[in-house]
Amino acid sequence: MAKNTSSSEFLFDPMNDAAFKSLVRAEETREFMVGVLADLTHIPINILNTSEFIGGELPKEILSEKGKSSDVIVRVENKNKIIIEANRQYSTNLFEKNASYVFKNSYMKSNIGQNEYQSIFIVNVDNFNHYHTKRPILTFKPTDEEGHIEHGLYTSFHLVIENFDNPQYTISERVRKFMEFFQNKPDTISNLKEKYKDGDIMAFAKKAEDLSKDTRFINYYNIEEMHEAEKHDFYNTGKQEEKLTI
Repeated sequence: MAKNTSSSEFLFDPMNDAAFKSLVRAEETREFMVGVLADLTHIPINILNTSEFIGGELPKEILSEKGKSSDVIVRVENKNKIIIEANRQYSTNLFEKNASYVFKNSYMKSNIGQNEYQSIFIVNVDNFNHYHTKRPILTFKPTDEEGHIEHGLYTSFHLVIENFDNPQYTISERVRKFMEFFQNKPDTISNLKEKYKDGDIMAFAKKAEDLSKDTRFINYYNIEEMHEAEKHDFYNTGKQEEKLTI
């Protein structure tokens, strides 16, 4: 695999882990991202505007396996959290691992030592169609057969990016544009800039161009590409991921 270098012909894959984190957490894309999250979660924009977008690693001693981290966590002032996950390819127990991580995030100690529970939203950006659905967005909550919601601790959205433009379903325009950008296959920066030269999503293309000139980002990007190639090779040869225990 040829490594990227800093140039206008940088081959940029928005679902690369380094790229996804950098785009979603960037100040330059914040206004658009706040709108996307508001449309999904129905948390008011004025509240999301005061949120903190951070990296998503929990201390390893409270995780069920080493090295598990989320792509982005959004801390919301009303005690909600939004976890944004880029799922580039499916692997065994992927969603179980994500759900376990969410529940580790769902409680905290109050000032008087009691547990306080937070509502967690997880936004899975899926580069595959695990549920073989035509819907662009799937929403999961803990409910019974009659639709009663047991608790509000956990809501999971799956953005199935291959279905972003299915005319049978209506989704918000901001969410559709977000999905459209991340369904792009690896492309040059110059092509991305031309394709998204107008409109709200232009901020992502501009940020991608800035990142392509950052040597630290390029190194991180290339390392993630090598990791993905290794995982792909493991799957093709039938080798299972090794389980890590604490």
